[in-house]
Formats: sequence, structure tokens, C-alpha cells
Amino acid sequence: MASSATVFIQIWVDINAIQNGSTRGVYAVDNRVGAGSTNEGTPNLLTQVTNGSTIQWNVYNIDATSTVVPTLTAIGNANIWGAGGQPQADGTGAFVGQVQATGQDAYQVTINAQKQPGSAGITINFDPSMAVK
Repeated sequence: MASSATVFIQIWVDINAIQNGSTRGVYAVDNRVGAGSTNEGTPNLLTQVTNGSTIQWNVYNIDATSTVVPTLTAIGNANIWGAGGQPQADGTGAFVGQVQATGQDAYQVTINAQKQPGSAGITINFDPSMAVK
């Protein structure tokens, strides 16, 4: 199923660097630099969008030789999502949501990565922001 998103946020994870409770090794980027997005390549990404935009989030392992697959487990609630509610998993590993209110707000992203089979996995939370015009 093709996404209707026009804004894409990719989260790249250095599996060798991540630890519970740390954002070391987490790099978020988007396709909105020309629209004024800032803090590209950091967990503090500030994405600039227009009201009504549909956004898609994906997470990737930087190490192409690794068998570890990081997983997006949640995109947290924020006022900018409006009545439509927070973004949801789309069944392909991505999350998709729509901004329905103007303003700037932070939201929490939760990623899980199981570094070794049978291990408990590592959970990473970070709070990028979105500015909606």
C-alpha cells in the first residue's frame, strides 16, 4: 500500500552505539530542509510542515551487515495531531499520521532494538519537534 505522506522522517540507528536511556547513535532527518527544518542528523530534529500534511516515520539500522532490525513502537501524542489522534503503525514498519493543528510541539518517538536473539532488547525514547504553519 502506497503512503499518502508528503513529509518523510527517517531515523537512523547505530546499533553498535545505542544503550537504554541514551540517544547516542540516533540520527533523525527529514525531507523539509528547504522549508526550514533544523537540527538534522540529531534526535532533536525540528520539522517544518504545513497544517494538513501527512507524515511518515521509518527507522533504519546504519550497519547494513547487521541482522538487528530496529523497530518503531510508538509516536507519542501531541497537540499538533489534533482530533485525528497520534500517528499509528501502518503494517509495514512505518508510522503515519497527519498534523491537524498549528503551532510547535514536541512528541516522543519510541524505538526498540534487540541486539542479540533472546535478549530483552534496548528501548530508546527521544523527543523531536514539529512546527506546523
